[in-house]
Amino acid sequence: MRRTAEGRPDFNGSWNVPYTPNMAKEIGELPFTGEGKAAYSKINTLYDPTGFCLFPGVPRITNSPLPMRMVQTPDSIVFLYEYMTTFHAVPLDVREHSKSIDPTFMGESIGKWDGDALVIDTVGFNDRTWLDTAGHPHSDVLHVTERYQLTDANHIAYEVTVDDAKMYTKPWSNHRVFERMKPGDHLMEYSCDENNKDRDQGHLRPGATVVPFNNR
Repeated sequence: MRRTAEGRPDFNGSWNVPYTPNMAKEIGELPFTGEGKAAYSKINTLYDPTGFCLFPGVPRITNSPLPMRMVQTPDSIVFLYEYMTTFHAVPLDVREHSKSIDPTFMGESIGKWDGDALVIDTVGFNDRTWLDTAGHPHSDVLHVTERYQLTDANHIAYEVTVDDAKMYTKPWSNHRVFERMKPGDHLMEYSCDENNKDRDQGHLRPGATVVPFNNR
């Protein structure tokens, strides 16, 4: 395993992220609260927030089929996502979450080391995103914990845990493996606004028709 000068696992590089449109597929039916079940029953996947170029949020941005680059320094790790050409900076300097957080799409993240595993704790979300393409909902109390662990030079074991007491009766997790991009491959520009026919021609719309996504 490659390590940095500080002796930490070296996550620097570009990684392919497996498409995970339905986080529930791994575990079956999610532990919805009454409020969460009602919210999910009203989801219309023809009215996807990302179709309007709103940031996908966490963890949905790592559910997309698009790669990301990790840039690691002694006191931070920065995620450069091809998806919407978005970045997310995570401090690693043993700080605590802010006392008062303005809710955002990507939330406020802090990172720490648990042995050789990188653990990222994120709170402070707005409620304008979905957890995945299936439209699994979350509220403004969403708490996401991500765990990244190099299993060898070219693979990261990734675990994400969703904790949202308004929507789910207990925390639940999803697992997958990221693979290092091949030499010569690189991230591309993603311009959500360019030629966005779904949005600009009215294909995306609110309405009564709910598109089931449970079995995908």
